[in-house]
Amino acid sequence: MKAAAATQAFQRAIAAYHAQSDLDPACPESAAHLESQLFQKAWIDTVQWHLEDEIRRSDLKGPEVLALKRRIDGLNQARTDAVEALDRDLQAELQPIAPVEMTALRTESLGWALDRLCILQLKRYHMAEEVARGGEHAQRVAPRLEVLDRQSAHLEAAVDTLVADLCAGTVRYARYEQHKLYNDPDTNPALYRVK
Repeated sequence: MKAAAATQAFQRAIAAYHAQSDLDPACPESAAHLESQLFQKAWIDTVQWHLEDEIRRSDLKGPEVLALKRRIDGLNQARTDAVEALDRDLQAELQPIAPVEMTALRTESLGWALDRLCILQLKRYHMAEEVARGGEHAQRVAPRLEVLDRQSAHLEAAVDTLVADLCAGTVRYARYEQHKLYNDPDTNPALYRVK
């Protein structure tokens, strides 16, 4: 797996979302293979990005805000689930046999690194839109786009290095599960006390 291929899948999903007019549409791809998993993950992130923009509108009323907040919470959980599924599948592919316990660990799993790469593509897309507005605004935000472009290139290189290290067995694949307590009716006291 190459980071550039992941970036392309993320960018394809972001472009597909922006080519349609719904705020919260269903994803047009199923997770049949890795590229589709990456596309789906980016789709979730893109929908959540736009709902996060919407919830900040000052003209929204209480029920509208509540509905958006609940949808954002659902998407946030779907994002976490997608990353954890990526981690399971990537671990099975890249390190089907676990290296010895003394092998080094990284502070972030490959799935969560890909999550950061995906969010960077969203930031780049939307910052490019801001640059396209032109004028003094474009002059102010263009340096931000340059920073995001550099960060994306650096993160792609780091992801490729991590994949190479995992395949070589010089680092162990460590999956980090989020266990978001607030979304679980069995672990969020505000939810289980209501039952």
